[in-house]
Amino acid sequence: MATKPKRKLPLEDKLEIKLTEVRRQEEERLTQNLADKLNLPYIELTVFPIETDALIFIDEASARKGKLAVIKKADRSLKIAVENPVNPETKKILDNLVKQGFECLLFVVSRHSLEKAFGRYKDLFQKGKEITGRVEITEELLNKFQQEFKSLDDIKKTIEAMPQDEATHILEAMIAGALKNDASDLHMETKDVSALLRYRIDGILHNVVFLSLKTYNLILSRIKLLAGMVLNVRDKAQDGRFTIKLQKTEMEVRVSIIPGPNGENIVMRVLNPKNINLNLKDLGFREDIYQFVIKEIKRPNGMLITTGPTGSGKTTALYAFLKEVTDPEVKIITLEDPIEYHLDGVTQTQVEAERGYTFASGLRAILRQDPDIVLVGEIRDRETAEIALHAALTGHIVFSTLHTNDAAGAIPRFIDMGASPPILSSALIDIMAQRLLRRVCPDCKTQHEPSAQEREKIKAALANLPKTVILPAFSHDFKLWRGKGCAKCSNTGYRGRVGIYEIIPIDSDMEKLITKSPSHAEVLELVKKKNFVSMYQDGVIKVMEGVTTLEELEDIVGTAGSQR
Repeated sequence: MATKPKRKLPLEDKLEIKLTEVRRQEEERLTQNLADKLNLPYIELTVFPIETDALIFIDEASARKGKLAVIKKADRSLKIAVENPVNPETKKILDNLVKQGFECLLFVVSRHSLEKAFGRYKDLFQKGKEITGRVEITEELLNKFQQEFKSLDDIKKTIEAMPQDEATHILEAMIAGALKNDASDLHMETKDVSALLRYRIDGILHNVVFLSLKTYNLILSRIKLLAGMVLNVRDKAQDGRFTIKLQKTEMEVRVSIIPGPNGENIVMRVLNPKNINLNLKDLGFREDIYQFVIKEIKRPNGMLITTGPTGSGKTTALYAFLKEVTDPEVKIITLEDPIEYHLDGVTQTQVEAERGYTFASGLRAILRQDPDIVLVGEIRDRETAEIALHAALTGHIVFSTLHTNDAAGAIPRFIDMGASPPILSSALIDIMAQRLLRRVCPDCKTQHEPSAQEREKIKAALANLPKTVILPAFSHDFKLWRGKGCAKCSNTGYRGRVGIYEIIPIDSDMEKLITKSPSHAEVLELVKKKNFVSMYQDGVIKVMEGVTTLEELEDIVGTAGSQR
């Protein structure tokens, strides 16, 4: 069979195609010249592969506004195509990514190349809903869920009633339920034939709902896309982030996925900005501690350490310190692992151990930046301890954390790490230990008669307290408070948390003791002669004030605390 001759284009069409090609070549030439001037690499996205998982790291609207596109993502490193890196909108997005701890490798591209990248977003639709690096929960949807969700059981019923292939809507309900209950973390754990969703509320895990494995795997894929993870990697741990965009604010969610015997398990930590809007007054300090801390954090140099286990509020306390001392005339730099919240007026940096930016090397670099105040997320080794202590001796005030059970344990811990006792004694100014206790729910709190044993414990704890401590007035037949359980506290009797504290100031007597490498018991023996108030005693004061319960105090601090 004879083939049909190709139809010839009209002359004007040929000319238009030729002119378009000439314009394209000129655009690429000018773009290449710009790249040369900026000393940045130039690429053409018409021939360069774009990773879908990387592209969705920034949603289409933000990418178009910022005239950029993420074309490759590997851990904390991003390859980003930009039309012009000095464009204000472009620079704003890039600065935000750097603040989040990402390394941004820039490539200059033409407008035509960027349009090719933007065109790829149309491939990312899933049942009519765009997959982006954000979960957008409208105020209307959040209000609807908050009216429906009177208890955790209501969340369970709502999720179970949803079509089980609607991963996006189920995820929105999960997140809205977490926000409604002020959950700090969402846990999704795979079982033999299902997956369990749990919320951590006020430090305690609560079961919410079981999901079929089919539904769970759809949600897992959705979360991986949102957090910029690799979809087909199932046998390795992955970490990522995405943003919950509400009408008036944005909050980040830090995602950790690890493999397990029945499938991958997810933990999502909700980094709610309201947690860093706490002032020192909001932390639960007694008036005498509050006045002492205000004075100490404004000293010109020295190291202030806060101790306690993971989840005891150490970072929140240090952020409250920074908020109190932030001033345009003061340079503050932090070294964190990872950066959880972004602070105005503070330069924040993040540890990247795989790239050689450890706490020790990062702290050295920070000190070359001429800071007045330094926050080190955690002191974990001898090198970091030595650098931080020397910084505290050379005109800087250093805030940091240490993992010990109480304040007295910080001194032998430093010495075990290899810190020099004479330097430690000169650099340290205060050691603070803390825990978080659940507050009695204000909506269902009732008074009750304490048992004889409880009365004796409370009286023993409050005996011989320093005169500077103001005690709540109580008689021999005092009463205590507890929550009956209601819808507002998910029938737990508790809502919200408060800190309890103990502080060891480093005075001349303590300095002398530190130079002798004392044991934990020797430190305790000395502080007991120095008007020391233990965490347990601080907790008992809050029990008497009706803030928390004796059961909660002994669950968190232990009955051994009453013997100190």
